[in-house]
Amino acid sequence: MIITKTPLRLEFLGGSTDIKNFYQRSPGRVLNMAIDASIYIIIHPRSDEFLRLVYEDMEYVDHVKNVSHSRTRAALGLFKITNGLDIISTSSVSARGSGLGASSSFTVGLVHALGALKKKNLSPLDLAELAAHIEIDILKEPIGKQDQYAAAFGGLNAYTFNKTGSVRVAPVAMSHKKLSEFMKHVIVFGTGKGHSASGILKDQHKQFRANFPKLKEMAAQVPLAVHCFETGDWKGFGEILSREWEIKKTLSRGITNKRIEAMREGARVAGAWGSRMSGAGGGGFLIVIASPNKHAAIRHALRGYPTFPVMPAQSGSSIIFSE
Repeated sequence: MIITKTPLRLEFLGGSTDIKNFYQRSPGRVLNMAIDASIYIIIHPRSDEFLRLVYEDMEYVDHVKNVSHSRTRAALGLFKITNGLDIISTSSVSARGSGLGASSSFTVGLVHALGALKKKNLSPLDLAELAAHIEIDILKEPIGKQDQYAAAFGGLNAYTFNKTGSVRVAPVAMSHKKLSEFMKHVIVFGTGKGHSASGILKDQHKQFRANFPKLKEMAAQVPLAVHCFETGDWKGFGEILSREWEIKKTLSRGITNKRIEAMREGARVAGAWGSRMSGAGGGGFLIVIASPNKHAAIRHALRGYPTFPVMPAQSGSSIIFSE
């Protein structure tokens, strides 16, 4: 039996600049933070020739070609596993459509577990690139590479996506004390509504030519935000978060809606410095940055929405049990 634990992430800035048709023309830049909410993958060899998959649904099939779950089918094919395995996934949060990068965390965790089963010592870079290969090259999903890297590397990082396809991972230099200080300024609210990142990203792709200057401006916010972290300027960071969201929500009609904008306005009136949705938008979790002495007022203003406590995850995908 092998069990992997793989973190989810909060996306702060730069989402959609990690997509190939953008970074081949201009460097993509993303700032995100892995969090302590995780996807767990359990795999166990069977004594028969069947595959049993347990996730939101359950599958019991005799060969990998009959697996419905596309990510699992592609990962098993990559490792040349046809049958004889139980694969169980579970999450510490309800992750589907959350904007927390859960789909890619699943893929990274599964690749990690299958690699261990095959006695392969996969690095974080290996995990990120193999997961991205499955999702982008094999499954042709209209997504970028930030989620796979966040899941594999963990931590708070600024990523640069280069024309060649290589990715520079730059951990944001912060002491534990300063990171703890930052987290005191963060509140995350659930919107009560999921979203389809794939649908939103497909729509953005159709409008790529018009969106290109906007995406360049979004990427340009990342170095400014890193400077805020280095100097402890949380107000400035919140303002950048809101500024980038105002650009992002013009990329596609599905990114924002009345509920999201009402939540953001309620938080602003109650004293928030800035806010934005994590991920592609449309639903999921709202990140709010505010002085701690404004948190009670903001929670009251958004009292119809649950708060989602988060802490940074310093480590990426890890094997927590192997027998």
